[in-house]
Amino acid sequence: MTKPREIAVLGDLHANLSALEAVLSLIDLEDVQEILCVGDLVGYGARPNEVVEMVQDRNIVCVAGNHDWALLGKLSPNYFNPYALAAIKLHQQLISKKNREFLAHLPLRIDDPDFCLFHGALPNPELFNYLQSYPAAHGSLDDFDARVGFCGHTHVPMNFLQSPGNSELEWHFKDDWLLGSEQRAVINVGSPGQPRDENPQSPVLFFNPQSGRIRLLRTPYNIAAEQKLIRKAGLPAILGDRLLHGI
Repeated sequence: MTKPREIAVLGDLHANLSALEAVLSLIDLEDVQEILCVGDLVGYGARPNEVVEMVQDRNIVCVAGNHDWALLGKLSPNYFNPYALAAIKLHQQLISKKNREFLAHLPLRIDDPDFCLFHGALPNPELFNYLQSYPAAHGSLDDFDARVGFCGHTHVPMNFLQSPGNSELEWHFKDDWLLGSEQRAVINVGSPGQPRDENPQSPVLFFNPQSGRIRLLRTPYNIAAEQKLIRKAGLPAILGDRLLHGI
């Protein structure tokens, strides 16, 4: 008998190694066959190389985020606020050649029979638009064929649900629910590396395509350690301070 597919999906990691280690420890307690990530491995935090290397070591399947593109010089600096730009400039200096090449080869989207993976919103993933409205959710759902799409970018977990025979989308923040066999959804998985939903614990989403069960679990991590490293790196203090409050 074929083993049911169990997938873990990570949001924006943002060079936060302590958060990544914590969510991977949580994943290791589950019967997971695949780990996905919606991009933004770098930016904001103090340990870009360590995060990119762990992603490679754990064979995490990733797409590119806007901060990854910025590090590679594919996005204008005008796209970013001064705090984000300070981290990008530092990471451009720190990132190893091997890790830069890994980031350069990340696709903008991955289409699988069970899911579509992208960073911001479809149909134009290279624009890195935010998926936080009904029109954006509709536009994304119309651009992939799978039952579910996973994205990040806003750092706020959110679910948009499409039911058969109903042109209106439902949205909710449930953290344990079933996706019906005839339903489709686009799901923002949040951000382990820099949560912004006023919960400082790092989220990870689990998806079982066979049962349709979707779970969002949270785990604490050593925020103080990351704050100390952010300060030591000379990055803006706000990038560490906000981690404590999940904003």
